[in-house]
Amino acid sequence: MTRVAHTRWVIVGYVASGLLVALAVQRVLLSGTDPANTSAEGYLPLAYVAAAVLAAAFAIGAFVRRADVRLGRGFPWLVGAVSAVVSLVPWWAVFAGSPSMGAAIYRGLRVPQGIVQFWDLLLPLQSVTCASVGVDVYAENNGCLQDPTIYGPGVLWLRFVPFGLFSEKNVQGLGVAMILISSLALLWLARNSSGLGQIVLLLASVGGPWLLLLERGNLDAVVIWVAIAAVVLVRRWNSLWAWTLAAALMWLMGTWKYYPFALGLMLIPVLRLRRGWLVLAGYAVATLAFMAVTWQTFLFSSQSNSNMTDYGDFVVLGRTPVVARMLGTVVGAGGIQFGDAILFALGLVAAGWGVATALGTRRRLVHPAMLASAGGALFLAGVLVAGFGWGYKAAFLLLAVPLVAALVASRSRPQVASAVLVLILTGISAVVVWNTVLATLSGVVVASFAFGLGTTLLIRGVIHHRQAVVVA
Repeated sequence: MTRVAHTRWVIVGYVASGLLVALAVQRVLLSGTDPANTSAEGYLPLAYVAAAVLAAAFAIGAFVRRADVRLGRGFPWLVGAVSAVVSLVPWWAVFAGSPSMGAAIYRGLRVPQGIVQFWDLLLPLQSVTCASVGVDVYAENNGCLQDPTIYGPGVLWLRFVPFGLFSEKNVQGLGVAMILISSLALLWLARNSSGLGQIVLLLASVGGPWLLLLERGNLDAVVIWVAIAAVVLVRRWNSLWAWTLAAALMWLMGTWKYYPFALGLMLIPVLRLRRGWLVLAGYAVATLAFMAVTWQTFLFSSQSNSNMTDYGDFVVLGRTPVVARMLGTVVGAGGIQFGDAILFALGLVAAGWGVATALGTRRRLVHPAMLASAGGALFLAGVLVAGFGWGYKAAFLLLAVPLVAALVASRSRPQVASAVLVLILTGISAVVVWNTVLATLSGVVVASFAFGLGTTLLIRGVIHHRQAVVVA
């Protein structure tokens, strides 16, 4: 396929994705015509806002010819500093005895304050503490936890760390450490992004999804660290031992929450190494073996995710809550909602758009592609496939920023338009938490595009490497 043909398919993907987004929003707006829909009054204004913002985003991208933004070398440090300060100030206000001040800051930042500080960190640490004294934390009425834990068995391995480091009593110290490490991770992403991408990351540092992730101390932050650490590791030492260590870290994250097993996509480039297939095969076997051994726990964790589905516009992302706002139409013998079909089609089309974009560029961008494919897969696993996720899932999309921002400098106008649009939608996802339709549709487009773009670049890199070896 020629470069011109690739460019045409990029345009087709751009337009088709826009049409499917418009169709999804139109189905939400039509739901207001149903007299039996008494809840439409609450979400229709937000649906109109989603329609206007998404239309503007696609229009802006279509008219952009160049977006060469150049910032100072110190800008990434500003990104990291803002993330740390904006997260630590309200935490300190609450911790030091000024809860009203902390609550006021959280309200101003549009971050729903948890029941206790670092609530999502406290829950797994309680499980670790209970398991350390022999309690079966997956049993009902186990006498130690109010409800059975929803985390994978790998979290409980933390009880073997010396000195009880990962115990309930250390939640405050560990939570602050998570804020600082996560801010350094955001700084690293900014340093590896071009100007427009850095601006998006700065917006994210004060956005609701990122701040919610840090306020709760959610383990998804550790998943982001591992993705970045894997790239740093194999970029510095492109050897079997480095890739094996990276694979082990990814596998460990999967034992904590299951869906991080999708990080395995980052291992595709190891096939460029001699006997590199052993690392990829070992990861696949270890993943399947763990899933088989803990299958009942996996089913329980998945069911817990479904039970948490919230149809309100309250820091919620997901196919399920968006479809719940649509005018209901069942298609097919399986009873599939028309809205579900629209969102799955949007994911497939946007992924194809990303594939066409990758095939139309000559740049390899292996390490940014590793991050993009992982971030896209992580978001899609929870928000599109599983159907539900809290707002902090949007933080996974930030892993795609270095790759997408690199395409802004492309000589192809459709590629520039695509990159600008995806960065705009990433910015929307990184800020918006109270409009489920807007945030979810933006996120699905970004994640699917990043997944298609990043994975294609990784596979193409392996093919080109092997062809070069054969020629040599």
